[in-house]
Amino acid sequence: MHHGGGGTGAWPALAVLVIALPYLAAGRRLHRRGDRWPAARWAAAAGGVGALATALALPTAPFAVHVAGHLLLAMLGPLLLALAAPVTLALRALPPTGRRRLLRVLHSRPARVIVTPPVVLAAELGGMAAFYLTDLFTLAHAHPLVMALVDLHMVLAGLLLAVVLVGADPLPRRPRLVVSLLTLLVAAAGHDVLAKLMYALVLPAHGGTPDEIRLGAQVMYYGGSAVEIAIAVVLMAGWYARGGRELRRAAARRTASATPARG
Repeated sequence: MHHGGGGTGAWPALAVLVIALPYLAAGRRLHRRGDRWPAARWAAAAGGVGALATALALPTAPFAVHVAGHLLLAMLGPLLLALAAPVTLALRALPPTGRRRLLRVLHSRPARVIVTPPVVLAAELGGMAAFYLTDLFTLAHAHPLVMALVDLHMVLAGLLLAVVLVGADPLPRRPRLVVSLLTLLVAAAGHDVLAKLMYALVLPAHGGTPDEIRLGAQVMYYGGSAVEIAIAVVLMAGWYARGGRELRRAAARRTASATPARG
């Protein structure tokens, strides 16, 4: 990742503002009309933007720092942004015409395709493998525009994975729990394999000494595992909460049906 220390100028700050300002504007619109946006979602949005800003500000060397920035940019930041429910906020803040247009996009066939687990996994794992195991790594570090496109892909791929697995926004067709767990398992296995290949191959293009490169691979392995465990915890917590709500609704229906009608 060609971060702020790599001479890219102001674009990292602009990239973060592109995410932060619309969210703030939508939240302010809700506040002006007397609606309340949950504090937990504000916190998730702030954490996600902070993770992206930190990732884009980190230098490209040593390699372990570079990989840490990658974890913030492609995994932790997108996870927090997915929990911030930006689409739900937009739907609540937009005027009726804008809301209808956004819903039309969300329910379109391309939108339905890109949130299917195979497409999400291909974008997530394919992009990471291409960046770290091919000449794309060297090319991106030589050309800031290419690096900017790589960064954008990493954020979007990570965001898609987090949205499909644990996102707070509703999906037209959210995978069942078993499918979500299998998707997370495949993603985690792919990240682990990539980290082990980086450790074993010690590609000179990654820069630094072999020990520095191996340290970076370890950061990817253990840091990625930590984020994936967090995703699993959020996923299971959501499943538990949905089960509790269904049980309460069923109990309420039974109570209503057992109450004799008056009169």
